Amino acid sequence: MSDPLVNRRPAAEASQETAVARILSDLRKANGWTLSEVSKKTGVAISTLSKIENGQTQPAYSVLTRLATGLEIDFVDLLGGSVHPRFSGAARAITRAGEGTRFSNDMGLYEALGTDLAAKSLQPMLIDVLPRSPQSPNVRSAHRGEEFVYVLAGPVVFEMNPYAPVVLATGDSVYFDGAMDHGFHAVGPETGRILSVCFAGTDLSSNSGVSE
Repeated sequence: MSDPLVNRRPAAEASQETAVARILSDLRKANGWTLSEVSKKTGVAISTLSKIENGQTQPAYSVLTRLATGLEIDFVDLLGGSVHPRFSGAARAITRAGEGTRFSNDMGLYEALGTDLAAKSLQPMLIDVLPRSPQSPNVRSAHRGEEFVYVLAGPVVFEMNPYAPVVLATGDSVYFDGAMDHGFHAVGPETGRILSVCFAGTDLSSNSGVSE
């Protein structure tokens, strides 16, 4: 699937990586926290925190949400480096086509939507899902809350423990427990595209462990 926005993504992705690294480093230094203390707060491994601060890794969505929850900032603010108004009654956020906040990891290219409001219960995202070669390692994510995925351009493979992988075609959807290890990849050779809506809820218990 071709996408004229993809050509503009590398600079945006680099900007998001820099923002996450800067915010993490600034918060840690301002509060006098060691990497070990941040790891205990967020459930993210010390080695992963170090790589993020040094720009050596692209954090997965599950890692970003753990950081945001543990450091008590909004997921959107962690990406963009600026504070957004919190969601309240009668609030609205319009995202024009192609103007969401972008970031990437090994699973694909993400565009977070509705980013003008922080502290939302729902986090909608467009994801360009990358193909995976037989030699490539499985890319998995696990985060608190529920997730709904609608396939905008398929086919894509959905994998989730303990189920067997399933191929989803354009127009198919899946609703699942985000706390279970799961992942997507395009059948290829072109990318697939999905709309993902995550509901975080209020249970923060998934931050109790340390994860990559």
